[in-house]
Parts: sequence; C-alpha cells; structure tokens
Amino acid sequence: MTVSRVAVAPVFALVFIRGYATTGDLTWIYVCLGLAVLIELSDLLDGMIARARKEVTDFGKVFDPVADSVSRQTVFISFMVAGIIPWWLYLVFFYRDAFMQLLRIVCASSGVVLAARWSGKFKAVLQGIATFAVLGVVLAQRSGAGWMPQTLWGWHTGFWIMVVPAIYTLLSVIDYIIPNRALISKMTAKK
Repeated sequence: MTVSRVAVAPVFALVFIRGYATTGDLTWIYVCLGLAVLIELSDLLDGMIARARKEVTDFGKVFDPVADSVSRQTVFISFMVAGIIPWWLYLVFFYRDAFMQLLRIVCASSGVVLAARWSGKFKAVLQGIATFAVLGVVLAQRSGAGWMPQTLWGWHTGFWIMVVPAIYTLLSVIDYIIPNRALISKMTAKK
C-alpha cells in the first residue's frame, strides 16, 4: 500500500501538468482528484492496517515517510510547473523533507529509528487538505465559476491556500529537532 503512493504520484503529475496546459475538457481534473484520493487513502490506511495486524516494522517507519514525501513533493512540483505556486514556496516543502531524511539517516546511524510525531502527522493532513483545496480552486476556475478569482493580490488563488501548510511545514521541523538535539549535536561535533 505504501508503494502505491510512489506509483500513483507520477501519474498525477502527468495528468495534472498536461491537463492544466489545456482548456476545455475537465476530465483531467476529476482524474487528478481521484488520484489524490488514492494517495491520501493509502497514507491513512497503511499505518492503520499495519498497527491493527501488529506488522509495524522499522522498514515501514522509514519507508512510509519517504513515500509520503515523494508523493506530496510530486503533487507540489505539479502545482509549481503549472504556475500555481512559485519555486521558492515549493522549496519550503522540499527542504523540510530533505532535512527530515537527513535527520532519519543521522538517527539510524546511531541505532535510533525516527518515528512519525504528531506534528508530522498534522502536517500531512494539512498538506492533503491543501491539495484538495487547490484542485477545487482549479476546478472552479476552469468551470468558469465567476465567484472564484484567478488571482488574489497578484498570486494564483491556490498560492494562498498553499501558504498555510508551507508555514506549518517549516514550523513542524522544530518538533523533530528538539527531542533529537543531543544526537544532532553529537553527530555534527568536530572530532
């Protein structure tokens, strides 16, 4: 189930980027909504199923956040390529995830498995909600809904939606750094 997120993500990117560049038929946005549902359901269900079956493994604790990162980064890259979010906003998501992967490697090298924390789970929920909200905005805009502006204060309407999870994504790093600061200090100390 975890691997499915990694497999579905590039399909989302292909459909979204090609569909966004075209006008007329909205089938592509409905396909993207369906793919986003698959990604989010997979994220929700794989952990629940593993815990219910008592099949939680160290590999799963490591691979699940990697799959989350790959799938969400792919969605956000699609938004960036389409011009919905600027490159610098995308980099907030990218660098946070890259830092977290580095932190997981540092912890693993000391025999510690860095499990998901409440802030990381809430970040995932917030990013998922924002993904659906952006897709909803694009659907409203492409459907010609007069009440949905194309831009607000010079930015695509979806940009303002993505600002909220971007800020929380940055702040969520703190919840991982504080409990692991001794390990980080030890690993970065000069020898």
